[in-house]
Amino acid sequence: MKFWPVLLLLATPAYSAPSDPTRYAACIAMAGKDPARALQMAYGWRLEGGGAAQRHCLAVAQMRAGHHDAAIKSYEAAGQASEDAHDPQTVPLWRQAADAAMIARRPADAQRFLTRALTRPPGSSLSPRAEADLLSFRAEVLVELGKPAEARADLTRATTLSPDFFTPWLLLATLARRDGDLPAAEAALVQAANLAPESADVELEAGNIAAAKGDMALARKAWEAAAADGAGTPAGDAASAALSRILPVFPEKPVAEGLPPATPR
Repeated sequence: MKFWPVLLLLATPAYSAPSDPTRYAACIAMAGKDPARALQMAYGWRLEGGGAAQRHCLAVAQMRAGHHDAAIKSYEAAGQASEDAHDPQTVPLWRQAADAAMIARRPADAQRFLTRALTRPPGSSLSPRAEADLLSFRAEVLVELGKPAEARADLTRATTLSPDFFTPWLLLATLARRDGDLPAAEAALVQAANLAPESADVELEAGNIAAAKGDMALARKAWEAAAADGAGTPAGDAASAALSRILPVFPEKPVAEGLPPATPR
């Protein structure tokens, strides 16, 4: 489903009050500018006992440098150190670790990290919306791992916790469509559309469901809306690609050229 955040800011601090905030801020900033230099800073800091903040900066620098396997190990070490210290920033750190694991194409690690976040480590708390966000992310990871039933359970829980959060409703619609349960897909999509009527992702899925039902006129209308509202986004590009594929059947209107192809969910 690919809704997990590719907006990960790998050089974003995870701690509001590390033991050495000046050094931590400098290390994180360097990771965004010069990962090799940040690695040197983080390794030197480790020799002096930098704790969770040092491990986090090391993980960020390793990700920026493309050392993904090492970064995942460092993220896990940082998360564990943060839990041991009862740090209130533990949950955001585990979520960032999961983002990194997905970028590294390691969904099993992402699932582990998200599960750690959802267990409410000591010193951490979760609002219903934050828990719903983590559950929605884990659901996408579970789909990547071929576990749709577990994904559906997470999404159902997310809609119960935060019924005004459109993402889990949209993901439920996508999952139901893929399973061939079009009535359930439509019901979930109605909820998502009520919450985010101009979302290109919602419009794209509306077109996908209409196409699955064989209503290509309605599919075209929804995809055109998604292409217009989501121009330059993955949803908009996917809608444009879908429109290109149905041109031989519905050739009345040209599709804008120059948009990269994508596969609609």
